[in-house]
Amino acid sequence: MITIITGGTGSIRLLRGLNSIIEEEVNIIVNVGDNINLFGVYICPDIDTTLYGLSNKLDIKRGWGIKDDTFNFLESRREISEESWFQVGDKDLATHVRRTNLMENGLNLTEVTDILSKEFGIKHRIIPASNDRIETTIITDNREMHLQEFWVKNKGKPEISDVIYNGIDNAKPAQNVIKSIEEADKIIISPGNPISSIGPTIYIKQIRDALQRTNTKKIVISPIMNNKPISGPAGRMMKAKGYEVSVMGVVEYYKDVMTDIVIDRIDKESISEIEKIGKVAHVSDIIMNDRLKEIQLAEEVMKISE
Repeated sequence: MITIITGGTGSIRLLRGLNSIIEEEVNIIVNVGDNINLFGVYICPDIDTTLYGLSNKLDIKRGWGIKDDTFNFLESRREISEESWFQVGDKDLATHVRRTNLMENGLNLTEVTDILSKEFGIKHRIIPASNDRIETTIITDNREMHLQEFWVKNKGKPEISDVIYNGIDNAKPAQNVIKSIEEADKIIISPGNPISSIGPTIYIKQIRDALQRTNTKKIVISPIMNNKPISGPAGRMMKAKGYEVSVMGVVEYYKDVMTDIVIDRIDKESISEIEKIGKVAHVSDIIMNDRLKEIQLAEEVMKISE
């Protein structure tokens, strides 16, 4: 069994590659820190990106939403002076309405995600990290704001003083999360933003404890190359949390929950430094800008031995 910890648009390409080559059981633990109640529905961006990506519905160019979607709902909201800053497509909205209705009828997020996965024809198990509410919150110079407000509404412009996970101290892992870690033959941590896309999962206490206990391979795919994030505000967030924006900063962040890291060839000079702290580095081409490269990186990750 393979367990993948994922979140953010940086992860879905690796997930698509792995989905193409893995026949065995796969559990995909997904970030819930950027979930948000908006427009009267409960939106789960990372869960939805995973659903769409594994069902061939994802708008790959944008990295989110459904391909060839329309935006009549948002246009209508603009016409009546309602908020419309969050880009929800019409087909995408149907997913959120379905989820919200199921949850209002008493199902938890894990149960709802199981239903949606089946409806989307997905063969692997998608598991929310928690059924409890966790909100990734950006601390700016003058106030706090939800991650979506920071990144989408304000286009990532405010200065970042800190990033916190509201609700995480009381959050419990969703059903089957701990089991999927303890019984995994290999654990893969996807190349999402370490702070906003992976952090809200691995800083749930029971999940972190389980990751630290297990002796299986725990393989991180670096989201940083040549001292820059591959995409998004990962660099700024790492700086705000006191981490160097480099491969070594990634290792420092994950060191308690990883055994191996896959880095880009451009960072191969870091191998000896990584090995000095008892971790194993593997060199590859980590930019996945087409389907073939998604599969190639997935194959290389799967070849990393027990």
